[in-house]
Amino acid sequence: RHSGRGKREVLHTMSGYGSSSDNKETIHLVDEKHEIDWKPKRRNRARNRRALLVVCLAIVVVALIVAAVVVGTTVGSRSSGSTADGPWLNVRLPSNIQPLTYDLSLSVDLGKFTVQGIVTIAALVQAATPYIIVHALDMDISSAIVSTGTVSERFFYNENQFYVIAMNEALPAGKAITIKLNFNYNLTSGLSGFYRSSYNTISGTTAYLATTQFEPTDARRAFPCFDEPAFKANFTIHVTHDCHYTAVSNMPVSSISGDPTCAAGNSVTTNFQTSVKMSTYLVAFIVSQFQYINGSTGGSSPVKVRVWSNPDVLNKTSLALKVGVESLNFYNSYYGIPYPLEKQDFFAIPDFSAGAMENWGLITYRETALLYDNTTGPVSSKQRVAVVIAHELAHQWFGDLVTMEWWDGLWLNEGFATFMEYLGVNNSFPEWNLLDQFFTDVNQVAMLQDGLNETHPIIQAASTPAEINALFDSISYEKGGSVIRMLRDWMGEENFRQGIQLYLRTYAYQNAATDMLWQSLQQYSTSNISSIMDTWTKQMGYPVVTVKRTSPTIASVSQERFFFLKPNGTIAPSPYNYTWKIPFKYTTSPSGNIASVLIETTATIALDPSQTWIKANVQQMGFYRVNYDLDNWGNLTAYLKTNNWTLLSALDRAGLVDDAFALSSAGLLSTTIAFNLSTYLLQETEYVPWVAALTWINIFADRLSLTPIYGQYQRYVLSLLVSVSNQYTLYNSSGSLTDVQNLLRASVIGAAFRYGNTAVTQAAAVLFQYWKNNNTILDPNIKAVVYSAGIALGTEDDWNFMWNKFLAETDPYEKRLYINALAQSTQPWILNRYLAYSLSDNVRSQDTLSLIQAVSSTVNGRYLAWYFVRNNWSVLLSRYGTGSFSLTNLIHVVTKAFSTELELNEVEVFFDTNPDAGSGTRAVLQAIESIKANIQWVNNNQNGLGTWLNWWNTH
Repeated sequence: RHSGRGKREVLHTMSGYGSSSDNKETIHLVDEKHEIDWKPKRRNRARNRRALLVVCLAIVVVALIVAAVVVGTTVGSRSSGSTADGPWLNVRLPSNIQPLTYDLSLSVDLGKFTVQGIVTIAALVQAATPYIIVHALDMDISSAIVSTGTVSERFFYNENQFYVIAMNEALPAGKAITIKLNFNYNLTSGLSGFYRSSYNTISGTTAYLATTQFEPTDARRAFPCFDEPAFKANFTIHVTHDCHYTAVSNMPVSSISGDPTCAAGNSVTTNFQTSVKMSTYLVAFIVSQFQYINGSTGGSSPVKVRVWSNPDVLNKTSLALKVGVESLNFYNSYYGIPYPLEKQDFFAIPDFSAGAMENWGLITYRETALLYDNTTGPVSSKQRVAVVIAHELAHQWFGDLVTMEWWDGLWLNEGFATFMEYLGVNNSFPEWNLLDQFFTDVNQVAMLQDGLNETHPIIQAASTPAEINALFDSISYEKGGSVIRMLRDWMGEENFRQGIQLYLRTYAYQNAATDMLWQSLQQYSTSNISSIMDTWTKQMGYPVVTVKRTSPTIASVSQERFFFLKPNGTIAPSPYNYTWKIPFKYTTSPSGNIASVLIETTATIALDPSQTWIKANVQQMGFYRVNYDLDNWGNLTAYLKTNNWTLLSALDRAGLVDDAFALSSAGLLSTTIAFNLSTYLLQETEYVPWVAALTWINIFADRLSLTPIYGQYQRYVLSLLVSVSNQYTLYNSSGSLTDVQNLLRASVIGAAFRYGNTAVTQAAAVLFQYWKNNNTILDPNIKAVVYSAGIALGTEDDWNFMWNKFLAETDPYEKRLYINALAQSTQPWILNRYLAYSLSDNVRSQDTLSLIQAVSSTVNGRYLAWYFVRNNWSVLLSRYGTGSFSLTNLIHVVTKAFSTELELNEVEVFFDTNPDAGSGTRAVLQAIESIKANIQWVNNNQNGLGTWLNWWNTH
């Protein structure tokens, strides 16, 4: 392994083909078998030996000169501080060499955790160049052979994660070349590149596997390559491994060399078919002792689908197979392009950084995103598995078949998959009304982040791995998906689908940019698609649209950028001056008719005097908020309280609650108006409005939790929950309710526990003790509350009991429930001990941050978690600083409840002292802005809200 930036290495280089051992020369400057006697009394012999030594040295010098001439060897090194100029100083690869094919051989030793590799890259020289530059990181490269010309020098340039091969003469344009590299490295337990994972078997042994995670910039950790998405190529992969293991890659197996029965030896080589043309970040290979279940899609060219897991949890894979097959069938029809591979594998990886990864033909998942037990799993887990599978399969077209040119177009992958996953799952489970849940799962989440000044456009420049990783956030995913949903609604489903099919057909196996998508969609729309959508993708933030009735027959419509906290200084310039072309739909009472208009800046709406209220953003399809004049807010609130909601769907009611609370948070609407509207929830029985409301109820609770009015706030929340809590209790039978009703039941009971409903909490604690003492099976949809209440009201013995359950548990979802419940202890010393466990071998690296965040989300653990993060920052940064989501989520969650100047000062001082936050750099700025917004809201609303709460609780 190359250890240290710019360290000089003696690297043997060769021209032509042959193994490195064929070209090595061993030179002994002193023959150790013959002692040289330098004693004065034997001067003659010594003099002769000196002469002989001089002759030998001369011969050596001549030999080195000859070797340099014949082999073309010079030794070189570069560092980030070097003054030597060269293309390696640019973080992007030069475009003068285009890889065409890779032949990759890997020998994997899961006993020693080592990898030996050889890669041969066939490439075309696009423009004359004296340098071949590939990506390589955390590996030794023992030899480099180029088929044409003479290698003069080769070196690592770690600043940009490059390996540079310098040629004596420039390679001519149009020349076909091959580059052969021998390399080796260790399989570490990190969660990127080619790494090792492990699991405990039922028999008590530890089993290992080797697996990959390359997106966005970690294929270079597994093999030297042109590791940028535009450098697509075909890959032929060979994996040598212990015969007791199975190797799987993107493509089907073509042959196996050696004896897989292990009768003739312990090593076999699995050879795979040559892949379709794809980017390096989509390459994958796994060596494991997993087993699988399988099925296939329909049609004339069925695709084999296999779901792999460790043998002890294989019985939890049936849901994944069902959703996988059905989603592939759906996407084949929707996209109008058959899935291009013969097979699709799903792997449940025990140690995995993200939720899942869309490697073409070999999708890897965190276990909680693939495994589901019908008898013990709640509906929420069932939905998560289905949605994640549908997301990754959507990528097989959007991302794999057509790939963004560069990471600034990440949203083309992730935004589309985020939207399409809901269509895919809706096909399998229409009873879930998942298209309604998109609003609370996706749209509402994106608006919370994009309402900050410290946000970024959907299309955002990024160069370094840290900058690229930072793009994997709510803007690329949730906002990207939300604006696609808005566009689909504006164009109409059939026009949208035909435009998508044209885009995929046009750019299959190629790279594309956002403008190319707009051009395809334009063929099926009379609107100027790029003119509309550029305002949503090329500037940050979103508008708040104000609808103000200026007369009985006229309403004015205006827009401005929405901020939770108005910036004090200048804001980043926008090419559109922060105006948006808004697909605007509205309905009115009493007719309920829906009208639409494209608002470019401002507009007026003609009304009938009989129309009592306006509700804009029908079905919450638009990515904007709506404010109204006070009379309209009053009329909407009065209508909601009639409990006769024929003119307002569940989505519209959810949108009114979300907008009212958000506008209150931003200081654009009186908090008492927002809270007065929320009291209609006394009669609400639908899932989506409740989820929208509880999101804001929990945000305000975090802000108020240490203020004198928090007790009144708790009573207000519990009063809203009375009716729905009576309908959905701990004692309902899950089998008697629909899946969506069980989701609402879990949300309502969870809120009752959080806000101090004594009857619910005590009843849940009783169920906990009964479960603990009798090992009974709990209703899966209430387990989270039962576990949490048992720990919150329990003893140290109860906590230790659950900790031991966590250590022994093999079900990944159950372990996640234990992680969250153990954080509910009210004893600070227990929570501190728990935080210390997070960095021990008892907690998987992938779960460490979840544990810390669980503790930080409680009032008792909030500051303990913050202090723990500060004291262990260097360890956390080292582990997670280059990941796409991990550190960003940690920073957001650990600081989200801070709402005092003291807390703000602590955060600012800490990150001023520790400015390196890796991929979480933007998250730090967002956290500071959010704390300031929290402080402002509490200062402006505590007294007035306290008065209203007192009025509400006494009436």
